[in-house]
Amino acid sequence: MYNETGVQQRLESGRAGRAAISVFIVVTILSVVVWNLPTSALKEDAAAVAGPYIRATGLNQNWGVFSPNPRRHTMLLLARVRYADGGEEVLSPPRGGRLVGGYWDYRWRKWAEWTSTDEHDELWEPAADWFARRAAAQGRAPVTVTLVRRWRDLLPPGPGPSRGEWQEYDFFTYEVPGGGEAGAR
Repeated sequence: MYNETGVQQRLESGRAGRAAISVFIVVTILSVVVWNLPTSALKEDAAAVAGPYIRATGLNQNWGVFSPNPRRHTMLLLARVRYADGGEEVLSPPRGGRLVGGYWDYRWRKWAEWTSTDEHDELWEPAADWFARRAAAQGRAPVTVTLVRRWRDLLPPGPGPSRGEWQEYDFFTYEVPGGGEAGAR
């Protein structure tokens, strides 16, 4: 039977085990420090070595979310799908449940964040095509997919509301190849 305490004791009692633990701790700390250095040539060079380790361990977080300019709005990506039968439906990226959804859908939220910015317009057509294929998989015949940015400002703390009203902007329309043919995709 597996005994966690016994494995831990054997690892910590041997010289090689202690050395391995020490190397792991030092590499982890140095990698996190390198990852969080200000942008510079040194960081770029060191991140080429530390980056794979940081990403593999899931430590690729940074403090840019908090300082010096935290995000001041909430943004969503929506897809307005128009069908051959004249119907319309609004789709959004997948979302996880309340229990572990924040962990499960993190990459989807990051994808939506990148896709909805002007700096990543190369993602717009593939994203719209993905939504079209998702709609077609339900047996519907999508004709166009319009990507929509939806946002609201986060207001400063204090009396009054904590956020502004929702606003929308249609930023990309995709004509579905073979649109109107159910299951064509």
